[in-house]
Amino acid sequence: MNKLISIIVLAGMCSHLNGQEAVSDQPSQGVPEYSPFELLEVWGWLVGEQFQLNVLDLNDAEVDAIADGIRKYVKTEIPEVDLQFALPQLQRYTELRQKRVLEEQLENGRAEENAFFDGMVGEPNIQSLGTGLHFKIIEKGGEVKPTDTNLVKVNYRGTLLNGKEFDSSYSRGEPTVFGLNQVIPGWSQGIQLIGEGGKIELYVPSKLAYGDAGSPGIPAGSALIFEVELLEILPPEEANPAPAQQNPPGN
Repeated sequence: MNKLISIIVLAGMCSHLNGQEAVSDQPSQGVPEYSPFELLEVWGWLVGEQFQLNVLDLNDAEVDAIADGIRKYVKTEIPEVDLQFALPQLQRYTELRQKRVLEEQLENGRAEENAFFDGMVGEPNIQSLGTGLHFKIIEKGGEVKPTDTNLVKVNYRGTLLNGKEFDSSYSRGEPTVFGLNQVIPGWSQGIQLIGEGGKIELYVPSKLAYGDAGSPGIPAGSALIFEVELLEILPPEEANPAPAQQNPPGN
């Protein structure tokens, strides 16, 4: 069976942990000590991540049903269904559910994107490129601008159109360094418009971001907003250019 019905992943987690240094009864100095309930919650989070439950858009009642299944297993209760017939149905159900959620995300994302960019028409200080990228330059910065072979040091914040933040170097408390040939097209195009010390807001259509596939924390078909400060332009990379990544900068 595929990973949706394989319990081997849990054994893999344990093997990974067992391969680390032996756990001491006393936490290392400066390392936070968590309660047993907090640690068990982490275990539940890892199970959810392993089976990618986030892509199913589960409601509270459905999450409770999953928790009930775990509870029954822990209590060694016999399932009320025949697993021989239930497991193939579970696989079909999750595949169809994931497909439906993706279709809904794409439909909603396109509608929100169209409304957002239509609302920008005539807005002062908003400019655009032929690619579809819209932007507002807050500070031009120095005369020298980066090229797509440069490394850059930046501070940034990324949000969905509804204002939800999905990534931020400010939250991590330190700038990020990356190559402009290693990020989504909207970033690569936008940061080349300012110099060191510059600041720009990027309004990135989904086709210049993560497209129909989306990314963790970013639904399929999402247009994105980035606030970026270009702190420093570093020399071009001497190594072979890396392919463009479909990952948010800093993730």
